[in-house]
Amino acid sequence: MSSTWPFSGRGEQLARLRSSPAGAVVLGPAGAGKTRLVAEAVRDGRNVAWVRATTAAAELPLGAFAHLLPASPPSANLLRWASESITADVLVVDDAHALDPASAALVHFLAAQRAVRLFVTVRTGEQPPDAVVALWKDDLLPRLPLEALTREETAEVLAAALDGRVESGSLTRLWGLTRGNPLYLRELVLSGVLRDVGGLWLWHGPLLMSTTMRETIAARIGDLDPQERSALEHLAFGEPLGADLLASLTSPAAVQGLEERQLVTVQADERRLAVRLAHPLYGEVIRASCGTLRTRTILHTLADTVSSAGLRRRDDMLRVAVWRLDAGDSADPSLLLRACGHARAVRDLPLAERLARAAGDSGEAWLALASILYLLDRYTEAAEYYARAWSAPLSPTHRMECAAMSTLNLVWGLGRHDTSLLGEAMARTSDPGERQILRCFTASIGIYTGDLRTALDEVDSARRSPEPLGNAARGSVLITEASLRTATGETARALECVAELMTLLEEEPQAKPSLTGLIIDNGAMAAAMSGDLDRADGLAAMLASGEESVGLWNRVSLQAGVRGAQLLRLRGRLSDALGTGAEALVRLPGVPTIYAGPCLGEIACAHALRGDADAAESVLARATDLALSLGPLTDLPLESARIWTLAARGDVQGAIERALAVAESPYLMFTLFALHDVVRLGRPGLVADRLAALPVDGALAPLFARHAAARRAGELLAVSESFARLGFLLYAAESAAQAAARFAESGEPRRATGAETRAWTLTQRCQGARTPALVGLSLPGLTPRQRQIATLAAQGLTNREIASRLVLSVRTVANTLYAVYEKTGTPDRKALAEVLEHL
Repeated sequence: MSSTWPFSGRGEQLARLRSSPAGAVVLGPAGAGKTRLVAEAVRDGRNVAWVRATTAAAELPLGAFAHLLPASPPSANLLRWASESITADVLVVDDAHALDPASAALVHFLAAQRAVRLFVTVRTGEQPPDAVVALWKDDLLPRLPLEALTREETAEVLAAALDGRVESGSLTRLWGLTRGNPLYLRELVLSGVLRDVGGLWLWHGPLLMSTTMRETIAARIGDLDPQERSALEHLAFGEPLGADLLASLTSPAAVQGLEERQLVTVQADERRLAVRLAHPLYGEVIRASCGTLRTRTILHTLADTVSSAGLRRRDDMLRVAVWRLDAGDSADPSLLLRACGHARAVRDLPLAERLARAAGDSGEAWLALASILYLLDRYTEAAEYYARAWSAPLSPTHRMECAAMSTLNLVWGLGRHDTSLLGEAMARTSDPGERQILRCFTASIGIYTGDLRTALDEVDSARRSPEPLGNAARGSVLITEASLRTATGETARALECVAELMTLLEEEPQAKPSLTGLIIDNGAMAAAMSGDLDRADGLAAMLASGEESVGLWNRVSLQAGVRGAQLLRLRGRLSDALGTGAEALVRLPGVPTIYAGPCLGEIACAHALRGDADAAESVLARATDLALSLGPLTDLPLESARIWTLAARGDVQGAIERALAVAESPYLMFTLFALHDVVRLGRPGLVADRLAALPVDGALAPLFARHAAARRAGELLAVSESFARLGFLLYAAESAAQAAARFAESGEPRRATGAETRAWTLTQRCQGARTPALVGLSLPGLTPRQRQIATLAAQGLTNREIASRLVLSVRTVANTLYAVYEKTGTPDRKALAEVLEHL
């Protein structure tokens, strides 16, 4: 971390201040960085004077300016005397809202007379003197509102301060807590809430607030009367609260007064007005100031009041359960279990675990706890509680759930291929829906372990059910079928399953978080296999859209990171893929997991495609400790990465042999790309027939087959253009490079140069790609005169206009451009512009 907090994230505003000859008025909330911004704007200036307004200085006329003025003022014309006494070229007036009337009048006088370059900061939410307001109302100085930092600006500030990147979930949490306030951001980071994990900064531990931060927030809250204090306390423990409810607990006048002071916000929420604290950190300060007895009293009051209203809102049950637990009350186990289910649905797994443990010793409570421990990757503990639940009295539905989830925990969590409970549960139920769900779990395990025939039989059996399926059974069939169809290359049907399930989930939003991850992940993979990267990106973005709950449901974020890294790699954005893969890597649990293989495979592959075999091998070595092997679906991502690691080492023949071995997989999602890897490595004849016969839906498989069948350079260039249109830029660069080699072999140097230029230009967009097809690419250099004329031509100037500007003949310009086209292999000004952009 930097020893001093750097200035960053306000580049546009800084440029505006520096370019303003008269100065400016900077307005923003406390902590927005107004003073720091102005200090940066005048940092290199000469003869700069500062005036800092304070409440104490405002007791005296011109008190803020006392250090700049002579000791004895004249008896008349005070403003002119003060103005002439200020000899600075640049004057900064900080916190001008706190100026006394005489000082405010002086600032206005200086601005009107243009006597000095003037920068003024004003805190929003305050009432500045009229003379200060007139600075921008009378157009004496331009007004620059300083808004909160955006998420992107916050990332820029943190990168500069930490000399590294902050993990996306931690960034979202920091930005949400601080609402983009630079002061709060600085204090939180310096308090130590982030730690460096392998070059990536992550949130860890509880929220820590420095004394400076607490005092700053307390000063912003200000003095409160008893009713206002009570209203803020109830909000700190219970927000959001209905305006009527909060008024009944305190007083309408108190709530209205807090809104006028901008300490709370009031917004329409369906048919009520919801009141929240104006800033998340206000709640931290207020809660810390409440003693134990006061806290319990507030929680009792909130729980009783909301319960008496009938728990009408969807999250009331969860909130009341938590309030009663925090207050030390005994709560109804059924209420706690229902609240546990809601906490799980909104992805707060730590809270769900707490509620399940508080629900007591029963089969249902143990089952709920076991399922949460499974989602928290605590598989050994989960197995213990599944065993307890199975031995306890359970309803038929809960017994079916216990059998299914316990089996997943054993197989996916502990690597033990034991499906005996599924068979026992199947024998104990005659309910069609439950039997279909159990079949789907059996099929899911078959998909992971390589038994696609069993999976296909189970899915077909479930679909042929004579009984109409309920939503739970339908959802299970759709999820399983989407996974199966993706694996077998039937991407169109897989995407139909995704769309159908998403419609089903809209009818049952509470089920969505527990199902969304797997179905959307399969949809993104199916879309990528079909060649529709835009659709794949959209689905992956949906998978990652729950970043605000990152750390609460780690598995979904891990899936999102792995799939996002893959899609970035397919687009050729290798550095971005490594960054996204690194974020996924830090989410791996501390035990071997089925997610490690895909995660490590993506990172290693991206390193290898950049030519860094050492880094790729280092990543692959970690699979021994981190990856849980269940069969092809967990092992093949690592095998695919080893193809390109061998190529990066120079063992192209070994890479081809490895690719051919991977292509023998029954999973067409791997076969498709492995066969094309052989084409990329220069041996298309080995796989051309297989690619042509591969039954994979969409545009990508036929394009791979065209690439393998292309024998002439022109065909390879056409393939390159098709890859580029689909967004597969690395494939486009490689096929263009192969075309260049064919042109050179056939004695067509200019066309070879053009193809090589295309390959080189595409490679520049692939963030360091260095595959065997791209090694040795070069772009002929241009002389300074050629570069000058080429740049003007690329900007759209005609030969005559270029000649006039450079005082040359039109013939000279034309000849020079001809030489440029020859050197770069470009046919026209448009293509030339693209090349020059990358130069």
